[in-house]
Amino acid sequence: MNQATFLATLAGRPPTAVLRLPANQVGRDFVIGDIHGAFDVVYEALALVEFDPRTDRLFCVGDLVDRGPQSDHCREFLAQDCVHAIRGNHEQVLLNLHAHGKPSRDALLAALSRYEGEWWLELALPDREALLSALRCLPVAIEVETETGLIAMVHGDVPSGMSWPDFCADLEVGRLSTVITALEGRDRLKTQDCSGVAGVKRLFVGHTTVAGGPRVLGNVWAIDTGAVLAQKRGSPAYAATLLELTATEADLQNSRLSGTGRRTRLVERTASTHLHQEQRGPVIAMRA
Repeated sequence: MNQATFLATLAGRPPTAVLRLPANQVGRDFVIGDIHGAFDVVYEALALVEFDPRTDRLFCVGDLVDRGPQSDHCREFLAQDCVHAIRGNHEQVLLNLHAHGKPSRDALLAALSRYEGEWWLELALPDREALLSALRCLPVAIEVETETGLIAMVHGDVPSGMSWPDFCADLEVGRLSTVITALEGRDRLKTQDCSGVAGVKRLFVGHTTVAGGPRVLGNVWAIDTGAVLAQKRGSPAYAATLLELTATEADLQNSRLSGTGRRTRLVERTASTHLHQEQRGPVIAMRA
Protein backbone atom coordinates (compact mmCIF):
# COMPACT_ATOMS: atom_id res chain seq x y z
CA MET A 1 0.00 0.00 0.00
CA ASN A 2 1.64 3.28 -1.08
CA GLN A 3 1.68 6.45 0.98
CA ALA A 4 -0.97 8.24 -1.05
CA THR A 5 -3.35 5.30 -0.70
CA PHE A 6 -2.69 4.77 2.99
CA LEU A 7 -3.27 8.34 4.09
CA ALA A 8 -4.87 10.03 1.13
CA THR A 9 -6.31 12.79 3.29
CA LEU A 10 -5.11 11.52 6.67
CA ALA A 11 -8.66 10.26 6.90
CA GLY A 12 -10.19 11.08 10.23
CA ARG A 13 -7.44 13.58 10.99
CA PRO A 14 -7.57 14.04 14.77
CA PRO A 15 -8.51 17.41 16.27
CA THR A 16 -5.33 17.04 18.35
CA ALA A 17 -2.43 15.24 16.66
CA VAL A 18 -0.35 15.25 19.85
CA LEU A 19 -2.19 14.98 23.15
CA ARG A 20 -0.24 16.62 25.98
CA LEU A 21 -1.17 15.72 29.54
CA PRO A 22 0.08 16.98 32.91
CA ALA A 23 1.50 14.76 35.60
CA ASN A 24 -0.94 12.58 37.54
CA GLN A 25 -0.91 14.11 41.02
CA VAL A 26 -3.38 11.72 42.62
CA GLY A 27 -2.67 8.25 41.21
CA ARG A 28 -0.56 6.11 38.91
CA ASP A 29 -0.07 6.06 35.16
CA PHE A 30 0.12 2.76 33.25
CA VAL A 31 0.77 1.94 29.60
CA ILE A 32 -0.26 -1.23 27.79
CA GLY A 33 0.88 -2.67 24.48
CA ASP A 34 -1.25 -3.44 21.42
CA ILE A 35 -4.61 -4.89 22.52
CA HIS A 36 -6.04 -6.18 19.22
CA GLY A 37 -9.41 -7.07 20.68
CA ALA A 38 -7.99 -8.99 23.67
CA PHE A 39 -9.81 -6.86 26.22
CA ASP A 40 -10.24 -9.67 28.72
CA VAL A 41 -6.46 -9.82 28.98
CA VAL A 42 -6.38 -6.06 29.59
CA TYR A 43 -8.82 -6.32 32.48
CA GLU A 44 -6.83 -9.19 33.92
CA ALA A 45 -3.65 -7.13 33.85
CA LEU A 46 -5.42 -4.21 35.51
CA ALA A 47 -6.64 -6.50 38.27
CA LEU A 48 -3.10 -7.65 38.93
CA VAL A 49 -1.95 -4.10 39.64
CA GLU A 50 -5.14 -3.15 41.51
CA PHE A 51 -5.91 -0.41 39.01
CA ASP A 52 -8.17 2.31 40.42
CA PRO A 53 -10.02 4.21 37.66
CA ARG A 54 -10.82 7.03 40.07
CA THR A 55 -7.17 8.04 40.33
CA ASP A 56 -5.11 5.96 37.89
CA ARG A 57 -4.76 6.46 34.14
CA LEU A 58 -4.30 3.86 31.42
CA PHE A 59 -2.46 4.70 28.19
CA CYS A 60 -2.67 2.50 25.09
CA VAL A 61 -0.17 2.52 22.21
CA GLY A 62 -2.73 1.85 19.48
CA ASP A 63 -4.13 -1.12 17.56
CA LEU A 64 -7.02 -1.70 19.90
CA VAL A 65 -8.99 -3.62 17.27
CA ASP A 66 -8.74 -6.55 14.83
CA ARG A 67 -7.47 -10.11 15.30
CA GLY A 68 -8.96 -10.63 18.75
CA PRO A 69 -12.46 -11.75 19.74
CA GLN A 70 -13.54 -8.61 21.62
CA SER A 71 -12.78 -5.87 19.11
CA ASP A 72 -16.42 -4.81 19.38
CA HIS A 73 -15.72 -3.71 22.98
CA CYS A 74 -13.44 -0.93 21.76
CA ARG A 75 -15.93 1.95 21.93
CA GLU A 76 -17.01 1.05 25.45
CA PHE A 77 -13.36 0.86 26.47
CA LEU A 78 -12.46 4.24 24.96
CA ALA A 79 -15.47 5.93 26.57
CA GLN A 80 -13.97 5.55 30.04
CA ASP A 81 -12.36 8.70 31.42
CA CYS A 82 -9.27 6.93 32.71
CA VAL A 83 -8.35 5.58 29.24
CA HIS A 84 -6.11 7.54 26.88
CA ALA A 85 -5.26 5.84 23.58
CA ILE A 86 -3.42 6.74 20.42
CA ARG A 87 -4.37 5.50 16.98
CA GLY A 88 -2.54 2.63 15.36
CA ASN A 89 -2.44 1.57 11.73
CA HIS A 90 -5.45 -0.74 12.25
CA GLU A 91 -7.61 2.16 13.44
CA GLN A 92 -6.31 4.26 10.54
CA VAL A 93 -7.26 1.59 8.01
CA LEU A 94 -10.87 1.66 9.26
CA LEU A 95 -10.93 5.44 9.04
CA ASN A 96 -9.46 5.42 5.54
CA LEU A 97 -12.01 2.89 4.35
CA HIS A 98 -14.84 5.19 5.44
CA ALA A 99 -13.21 8.50 4.54
CA HIS A 100 -15.71 9.13 1.73
CA GLY A 101 -18.74 7.37 3.14
CA LYS A 102 -19.60 3.71 2.82
CA PRO A 103 -16.82 1.78 1.04
CA SER A 104 -17.48 -0.67 -1.75
CA ARG A 105 -18.08 -4.21 -0.58
CA ASP A 106 -15.00 -5.46 -2.42
CA ALA A 107 -12.74 -2.83 -0.85
CA LEU A 108 -14.18 -3.48 2.59
CA LEU A 109 -13.84 -7.25 2.42
CA ALA A 110 -10.28 -7.04 1.07
CA ALA A 111 -9.16 -4.75 3.88
CA LEU A 112 -10.94 -6.70 6.60
CA SER A 113 -9.39 -9.93 5.38
CA ARG A 114 -5.91 -8.46 5.30
CA TYR A 115 -6.15 -6.95 8.77
CA GLU A 116 -8.25 -9.70 10.39
CA GLY A 117 -11.13 -7.30 10.86
CA GLU A 118 -14.10 -9.51 10.02
CA TRP A 119 -15.65 -8.57 13.37
CA TRP A 120 -16.63 -5.25 11.75
CA LEU A 121 -19.23 -7.01 9.63
CA GLU A 122 -21.08 -8.09 12.78
CA LEU A 123 -21.58 -4.51 14.03
CA ALA A 124 -24.87 -2.76 13.42
CA LEU A 125 -24.58 0.41 11.36
CA PRO A 126 -25.17 2.78 14.34
CA ASP A 127 -22.42 0.99 16.28
CA ARG A 128 -20.05 1.32 13.33
CA GLU A 129 -20.69 5.04 13.10
CA ALA A 130 -20.24 5.50 16.84
CA LEU A 131 -16.94 3.64 16.83
CA LEU A 132 -15.65 5.58 13.80
CA SER A 133 -16.47 8.81 15.62
CA ALA A 134 -14.47 7.64 18.62
CA LEU A 135 -11.51 6.58 16.47
CA ARG A 136 -11.41 9.96 14.69
CA CYS A 137 -10.70 11.58 18.05
CA LEU A 138 -7.62 9.48 18.75
CA PRO A 139 -4.35 11.42 18.59
CA VAL A 140 -1.30 10.12 16.76
CA ALA A 141 0.96 10.64 19.78
CA ILE A 142 0.71 11.35 23.49
CA GLU A 143 3.20 12.96 25.85
CA VAL A 144 2.87 12.96 29.64
CA GLU A 145 4.71 14.93 32.28
CA THR A 146 6.11 12.71 35.04
CA GLU A 147 8.39 13.16 38.02
CA THR A 148 11.21 11.63 35.99
CA GLY A 149 10.67 13.75 32.86
CA LEU A 150 8.57 13.77 29.71
CA ILE A 151 7.31 10.33 28.63
CA ALA A 152 5.76 9.80 25.22
CA MET A 153 3.88 7.22 23.16
CA VAL A 154 3.45 6.56 19.44
CA HIS A 155 2.23 3.43 17.73
CA GLY A 156 4.96 2.83 15.15
CA ASP A 157 8.15 4.86 15.38
CA VAL A 158 9.87 8.23 15.21
CA PRO A 159 12.03 8.68 12.09
CA SER A 160 15.67 7.90 12.79
CA GLY A 161 17.61 10.96 13.91
CA MET A 162 14.49 13.10 14.45
CA SER A 163 13.96 14.68 17.87
CA TRP A 164 10.66 14.40 19.69
CA PRO A 165 9.86 18.15 19.36
CA ASP A 166 10.51 18.04 15.60
CA PHE A 167 8.43 14.87 15.30
CA CYS A 168 5.50 16.50 17.10
CA ALA A 169 5.78 19.58 14.90
CA ASP A 170 5.56 17.39 11.80
CA LEU A 171 2.50 15.58 13.16
CA GLU A 172 0.76 18.84 13.92
CA VAL A 173 1.13 20.07 10.34
CA GLY A 174 0.26 16.65 8.92
CA ARG A 175 3.58 15.91 7.20
CA LEU A 176 2.71 12.69 5.41
CA SER A 177 5.99 10.78 5.65
CA THR A 178 6.25 11.44 9.39
CA VAL A 179 2.64 10.47 10.06
CA ILE A 180 3.12 7.20 8.20
CA THR A 181 6.23 6.41 10.24
CA ALA A 182 4.27 7.24 13.39
CA LEU A 183 1.56 4.76 12.43
CA GLU A 184 3.47 1.91 10.85
CA GLY A 185 7.23 2.48 11.15
CA ARG A 186 9.31 -0.40 12.49
CA ASP A 187 12.86 0.23 11.21
CA ARG A 188 14.18 0.83 14.73
CA LEU A 189 13.14 -2.65 15.82
CA LYS A 190 14.30 -4.25 12.58
CA THR A 191 17.78 -2.76 12.83
CA GLN A 192 18.02 -2.88 16.64
CA ASP A 193 18.80 0.85 16.60
CA CYS A 194 19.70 1.95 20.14
CA SER A 195 20.32 5.62 19.31
CA GLY A 196 17.07 6.65 20.97
CA VAL A 197 14.95 9.76 20.50
CA ALA A 198 16.18 13.12 21.78
CA GLY A 199 13.92 15.49 23.64
CA VAL A 200 11.99 12.92 25.63
CA LYS A 201 12.85 10.85 28.68
CA ARG A 202 11.24 7.68 27.31
CA LEU A 203 9.18 6.66 24.30
CA PHE A 204 6.79 3.70 24.33
CA VAL A 205 5.95 2.10 20.96
CA GLY A 206 3.81 -0.80 19.78
CA HIS A 207 3.08 -2.17 16.29
CA THR A 208 5.99 -4.60 16.06
CA THR A 209 5.36 -7.74 18.11
CA VAL A 210 8.33 -8.85 20.21
CA ALA A 211 8.39 -12.25 21.88
CA GLY A 212 9.69 -12.84 25.37
CA GLY A 213 8.89 -9.47 26.88
CA PRO A 214 9.43 -5.78 26.14
CA ARG A 215 12.47 -4.69 24.10
CA VAL A 216 14.49 -1.67 25.23
CA LEU A 217 16.46 0.21 22.56
CA GLY A 218 18.05 3.29 24.04
CA ASN A 219 15.17 5.27 25.53
CA VAL A 220 12.61 3.53 23.29
CA TRP A 221 10.58 0.74 24.87
CA ALA A 222 8.77 -1.64 22.50
CA ILE A 223 5.83 -3.13 24.40
CA ASP A 224 3.72 -4.98 21.84
CA THR A 225 4.43 -8.38 23.32
CA GLY A 226 1.52 -10.18 21.69
CA ALA A 227 -1.50 -9.89 24.00
CA VAL A 228 -3.84 -11.35 21.41
CA LEU A 229 -1.41 -14.17 20.60
CA ALA A 230 -1.27 -15.05 24.29
CA GLN A 231 -5.06 -15.15 24.35
CA LYS A 232 -5.56 -17.10 21.11
CA ARG A 233 -2.60 -19.48 21.21
CA GLY A 234 -1.73 -19.72 24.88
CA SER A 235 1.93 -19.50 23.88
CA PRO A 236 4.39 -18.70 26.70
CA ALA A 237 6.37 -16.56 24.25
CA TYR A 238 3.67 -13.88 24.21
CA ALA A 239 1.94 -11.75 26.82
CA ALA A 240 0.11 -8.51 27.43
CA THR A 241 2.54 -5.98 28.86
CA LEU A 242 1.25 -3.41 31.35
CA LEU A 243 3.82 -1.07 32.90
CA GLU A 244 3.85 2.03 34.99
CA LEU A 245 5.19 4.86 32.85
CA THR A 246 8.14 5.31 35.19
CA ALA A 247 9.05 1.61 35.51
CA THR A 248 12.75 0.85 35.34
CA GLU A 249 14.58 -1.76 33.32
CA ALA A 250 15.08 -3.66 36.56
CA ASP A 251 11.30 -3.87 36.88
CA LEU A 252 11.23 -5.82 33.61
CA GLN A 253 12.87 -8.69 35.48
CA ASN A 254 9.73 -9.14 37.57
CA SER A 255 7.95 -12.44 37.30
CA ARG A 256 5.70 -13.10 34.35
CA LEU A 257 2.25 -13.75 35.69
CA SER A 258 -0.47 -15.75 34.02
CA GLY A 259 -4.16 -16.25 34.50
CA THR A 260 -7.48 -14.66 33.84
CA GLY A 261 -10.37 -13.33 35.83
CA ARG A 262 -13.94 -12.56 35.03
CA ARG A 263 -14.26 -9.54 32.79
CA THR A 264 -14.04 -6.56 35.14
CA ARG A 265 -15.03 -3.12 33.91
CA LEU A 266 -12.63 -0.28 34.60
CA VAL A 267 -15.39 1.53 36.44
CA GLU A 268 -15.21 -1.09 39.18
CA ARG A 269 -12.49 -1.64 41.74
CA THR A 270 -10.46 -4.53 40.34
CA ALA A 271 -8.45 -5.63 43.35
CA SER A 272 -10.86 -8.38 44.34
CA THR A 273 -10.91 -10.10 40.94
CA HIS A 274 -10.08 -13.79 41.31
CA LEU A 275 -7.59 -15.16 38.79
CA HIS A 276 -7.72 -18.67 37.34
CA GLN A 277 -4.22 -19.49 36.18
CA GLU A 278 -5.12 -22.34 33.88
CA GLN A 279 -7.53 -20.55 31.56
CA ARG A 280 -5.59 -17.84 29.70
CA GLY A 281 -2.21 -16.79 28.39
CA PRO A 282 0.43 -14.86 30.29
CA VAL A 283 0.40 -11.24 31.43
CA ILE A 284 3.36 -9.09 32.36
CA ALA A 285 1.95 -6.57 34.82
CA MET A 286 4.15 -4.61 37.16
CA ARG A 287 4.23 -1.61 39.40
CA ALA A 288 7.28 0.64 39.66
